[in-house]
Amino acid sequence: MKEVIDVIKLSACISAQDGVISNRELDTCRELIRDEYGDLSDDSFDQAIDDFFDENLDLEDYLEKVKSHKMDNHCVLKISYESAISDGFDIRENLAFTKACKFFDIPEEEFIDA
Repeated sequence: MKEVIDVIKLSACISAQDGVISNRELDTCRELIRDEYGDLSDDSFDQAIDDFFDENLDLEDYLEKVKSHKMDNHCVLKISYESAISDGFDIRENLAFTKACKFFDIPEEEFIDA
């Protein structure tokens, strides 16, 4: 469960780079998380988002947390990308996503127009 919470927070961090996390981004993230990791209660998802806003962590901190779980990083990035683009892809979101791709050594071209 901790692994999934960290994926949610990373996705939120990338989506928040434009200054706001839209309901569309949250709904997309929730749906993709459930598709990939199974059922997650709305309360657990909402708590992860609340915790994200209460934390004072940088993108690199969330990347390190996800990396520590030895997860499928391609899947993690796909969730983050699809969530961020769901309401348009701001340049700041794009830069954060590019940084995440470089961190995991996965070409961003694998996600763009895929």
